[in-house]
Amino acid sequence: MSRKSNQSWFHPAYAVDLAREVLGPIAKYYFRLQQVGLEDLPDPNQGRSIIFAANHAGRSFPWDGILLDYAVSMYWHDHLGFSVDEKPRALVDRQVSELKRNFLFRIPKWWYRVGCVDATARNFVNLLKQGKHVIIFPEGVPGIARDFKDRYKLMPFKTPLLRLATKHNAYIIPVTIVGSEYFHPYANRNRLFDLIARLLKLPYLHLSPIIFFLPVVPFMYYGVLPAPVTIHFGKPIEPSELIDEGMDWDIATEKLRSILQEQLEEDRKKYDKGNDFKGLISSLKNAPEPFWKLIPSYWPHRFINHARKYSSDIFQSLPNPWWFWIPILGLYDPSVLRKKKAPEGEHEN
Repeated sequence: MSRKSNQSWFHPAYAVDLAREVLGPIAKYYFRLQQVGLEDLPDPNQGRSIIFAANHAGRSFPWDGILLDYAVSMYWHDHLGFSVDEKPRALVDRQVSELKRNFLFRIPKWWYRVGCVDATARNFVNLLKQGKHVIIFPEGVPGIARDFKDRYKLMPFKTPLLRLATKHNAYIIPVTIVGSEYFHPYANRNRLFDLIARLLKLPYLHLSPIIFFLPVVPFMYYGVLPAPVTIHFGKPIEPSELIDEGMDWDIATEKLRSILQEQLEEDRKKYDKGNDFKGLISSLKNAPEPFWKLIPSYWPHRFINHARKYSSDIFQSLPNPWWFWIPILGLYDPSVLRKKKAPEGEHEN
């Protein structure tokens, strides 16, 4: 896979259509998504890059990142007339973006098609040089893999975030996501499951009551339990405010982490409702479409059938959505079972 080409795979028409027809209803009625402070962000047309730095959580498929990307992109598009092809570009770990099993319902190159970019220092620098806006999760994979017992406790940040924001005069927006810790609750790391994760080339795998049902309902590899999600966009931070003369970058970065941690603790008190199954029932009753079309069991059909609209353009090969209903086998790629040789440079896992 070319390291330089994934930005060119972005398909704005697919991304905005997906947001309207598929992600929007799921975000509103299943996740009960609420946004706070989005209208107070700096104007994205004012010439400075904006870096959205958010907490990461869930021990599951990264729906917190998908919801954050959706919230910002569609608000800018609908309220500011911002072109979708200028949406913030989310940096995604290669363990997610490159492996076929981690394409959403194995839709080819799905992350790149919706505008995501591999989370590399080079890509981060290039985006800022181009004046693009960026979504980043400074905790990286350790954040989303955090044990449930440590929920809402931020992991250490990486120093390039603040250094690059300073160099390129970019705003930093502290973003807190509340609710995603309950996507896969009561899950904690275990040595045996860490070993299994390495063997399966998974970023993480946790021991939990839910994990044992996964072979029976494979679609839940991509699904999560319902939880009301609130995304709070904090006040813009000027990087220079965090840096004193002669200060070490690690110390300055820890100041940024502390700001986000404090905001997260306050928001947890305001917005954390656990899974709130009662609220889910009420939300689904108010939906304009049948409830079963909004829950994870139907998501394979919803995403794949929508992608078929673009089968002659960008998705020449799509799986059958019913595949993800087949116990055990649904966790595997049909092409792997047929022992088809992957094209050179592509991952088959």
